[in-house]
Amino acid sequence: MKSRLVFWLAALLLFLAQAYSKPWKRLETFDWDQGGYFSYLPARFLYGDPGRPDSLAKLVERHWSQPDPHPMNSLGMSKLPNGKFITKYPMGVAVSELPWFAGAHLYARVHGDPLDGFSRPYQHAAMLAGLFYAVLGLWVLRTLLLRYYSDEVAAWTLAGIGLGTNFFNYSSYEAAHSHAVLFLWHALLLYCTACWYERPRLRWALGMGLFLGLAVLCRFTEAIYVLIPLTWGLSSGAALRDRLPLWGRHFGQLALGAGLGALVISAQLFFWHSVSGMWVINGYYGEYFDFSRPHIWEGLMSIEKGWFIYTPIMALTILFGIPLLRRSVPAALTPTVLMLPVAIYLTFSWEQWGYGWTFSARPLISIYPLMALSLAALLKAALRSNALGVTTRTLVAACVLLNLVQTWQYRKGFIPGVGETAERYREFFFRLN
Repeated sequence: MKSRLVFWLAALLLFLAQAYSKPWKRLETFDWDQGGYFSYLPARFLYGDPGRPDSLAKLVERHWSQPDPHPMNSLGMSKLPNGKFITKYPMGVAVSELPWFAGAHLYARVHGDPLDGFSRPYQHAAMLAGLFYAVLGLWVLRTLLLRYYSDEVAAWTLAGIGLGTNFFNYSSYEAAHSHAVLFLWHALLLYCTACWYERPRLRWALGMGLFLGLAVLCRFTEAIYVLIPLTWGLSSGAALRDRLPLWGRHFGQLALGAGLGALVISAQLFFWHSVSGMWVINGYYGEYFDFSRPHIWEGLMSIEKGWFIYTPIMALTILFGIPLLRRSVPAALTPTVLMLPVAIYLTFSWEQWGYGWTFSARPLISIYPLMALSLAALLKAALRSNALGVTTRTLVAACVLLNLVQTWQYRKGFIPGVGETAERYREFFFRLN
């Protein structure tokens, strides 16, 4: 199986899923998180005041299929002491959507659509932006995989990640969320990290800083992924002893990369200050991390949102792929065994551990580029034996089929985003009507 063919197949299926999705037809793109991320753009470029809520509230209510009595709450907005409003969501997704927003505005002007920031062209632009970044992320991941693995292994890994996880849902049906673009930033961060440690060059150091900064600008908790460039290649005692001297020899490159990342993140601070006069604002009132009572078992194994229940290919990867990673990409082993528990603990320490109306554990999509290396290690080892190769490929194909069916069921309401039960799950398992 050719990785290029799998890439284009995944891209086609993502496009078809998005083209026939419910939000695309019923103008429900800007609900909750997706609208909160996007709200920066019309507020700044169409209404001239990032803190002005009145027009945004009316427009969101007008364009939703079911009017919301409190549309500003749906955008995650809260009122500041100076009377202005601010969304709790960071601005990183809006930054990535800016070129698409500009194109939509030009199209709306020529086509005669309302120039309000929320009409059909703007909704299509937000969805297409997520789809584009997701497809580009898969291409970057393919490029990374081919540095270490054969084309056949890369092909099966792309199929497993692109079609066998909830990445598919959040790159097609709900592409205006943050997860598609975060997948791209993390794939690029991983690629730049691998390249820098193989051959330190300024462009790779700048890439590490830029893409980590862009990820944090999308979701502040993505800062934990700094562990990847910090620990990449620590596969032996000699590597650990050489780490500080290596950084010292290339301090200038690393400082410029870190400075670029800090500059990107500072855009949020300047935005907050321009609206409120304060440099730091916590918009998540009433929402918080409870590190003393994480919901790890529920997040991994519950029938409602369990990551291993709805994305079982990750359980396969963790159990059998990570132990084999040292043979294929030893540089990735330490980042993987450190990042995975940190990401799981942080994700499910959020008091709303289910993250609203969602499919599987969507915050963990960010770690998929890193986990792809472990899945590929499993496939590489299995393909050396005919029996193991057939078994492993069958399991990956089964995970892909299960994910595509359950993603479709989620979109049709067979699997609810909140409140799923074991009885309901069994009743509708693999039912298509």
